[in-house]
Amino acid sequence: MIGLLTVLAAWLYCFVWLRPPELAGVILPAQRLLAWTALAVLVSRLLLKGNLIAGPAARGFLRWVAVFVVFLILTLVRQLAYGENFHPLYFIMDFSKYAAGFAMAYLCYYALAGRLVSEQRLFGGIVGSGVLATALVYILLGLYYAGFRTELQLIAPSFGGALGVWPTGDLLPRLAGPTAEPQQLSVALLTPLLLMLSPRYLRRLWPVAILSASALLLSQSKFALVSMMVIGWYLLLVYRRARVPIVLGSLVLAPMIALALLRLPTFAATLQAGLSAGSLVERLGNIVLLLNIIQEHPIFGIGAGHYGVYRGQTLFGDWRYDPGYTPNMDFLKVFAETGVVGFVLLLCLLGFLIRLFARGSRTVDSDDRPVYLAFFLGAVAIMLNMTIGYELLHAFFWINIGTLLYFVDRDRTRAAVMRSSERLSDIALNPAAPG
Repeated sequence: MIGLLTVLAAWLYCFVWLRPPELAGVILPAQRLLAWTALAVLVSRLLLKGNLIAGPAARGFLRWVAVFVVFLILTLVRQLAYGENFHPLYFIMDFSKYAAGFAMAYLCYYALAGRLVSEQRLFGGIVGSGVLATALVYILLGLYYAGFRTELQLIAPSFGGALGVWPTGDLLPRLAGPTAEPQQLSVALLTPLLLMLSPRYLRRLWPVAILSASALLLSQSKFALVSMMVIGWYLLLVYRRARVPIVLGSLVLAPMIALALLRLPTFAATLQAGLSAGSLVERLGNIVLLLNIIQEHPIFGIGAGHYGVYRGQTLFGDWRYDPGYTPNMDFLKVFAETGVVGFVLLLCLLGFLIRLFARGSRTVDSDDRPVYLAFFLGAVAIMLNMTIGYELLHAFFWINIGTLLYFVDRDRTRAAVMRSSERLSDIALNPAAPG
């Protein structure tokens, strides 16, 4: 069961939007349903068997997660006692998203560490997800040009009837594909794309990799530029012998890419509008409101999941105006909703992971290094996107985390076994003199 759930998670990596039909008005994305199922299975296994696999890296991760979860529960108790305009339902919804993300990380770790799924199946599933998502992006673009419109939103969002495509009023729309919006596409495709560019897959999948990179650019997201820089850095780290051609090729392509970006309607409109661009105005408004919340509720915040409630009450005089609204800035949202205490705990968790994975990148086997770097750089890019996006509570980020935890613990175990074997060999070759 755990192996099957992990393989499904890998194949759903890029399909952030995919969801079954609404039940009583409740929207349940497939990734989150799968993560909740994994959590239930893991807890059941723990209760039945009494323990679960967890090496030093995984135990460190679980300790930080436990501290953060206990803090959230304590804030619930506090908000129930003293909070104003507090609605437990929205807290529970956000809490369940945190639980789903953490469970997804441990699911991938446990399945790999327990050999319930092979590395090849997990990596192949993620690459396959990238291939399918790339194909779907261009299929939806083709349907858009063919005039197809629908409000059915099971596999991709509909933007005014355009499925998976965000019209710009120009010939070329922005591409969102199977993700919630174009910006999310620019990070959800990144790890699968990096894996396609690794020596393990490049020979077979380089044409798909080119199409995936093009889809990143055609998302017309400003963060796509960061993703392209991450791709360039990855190629320099992995293909060291080809660094000179890569650098020269980048210098030749950079002006052409810049010119192409300037001709894309969204980039051109943003540059022309400057600070008055609609997206920037909305983000600035959210920043001001978030900073006001932090100033008014600095220690424990307003409660997880309550930004939309606060925004509706403050700006429109009705907390029910749009309680599910997300400000697109994970770090500031966590700060506003959980206060400085929750914000510091989250930074400690992410800082622990970055430090752990950065050290692991120096000791991982040379054969596995390209794959490790794909997951590591992909995770770092998603963390960077959290400053302007909302990826913290999505499963694909935590798949990267769980896989990296497995690599770190696996290599530590191998190193310990090698040191033990060397000590035994030394003892055999240099037996101690009789007492």
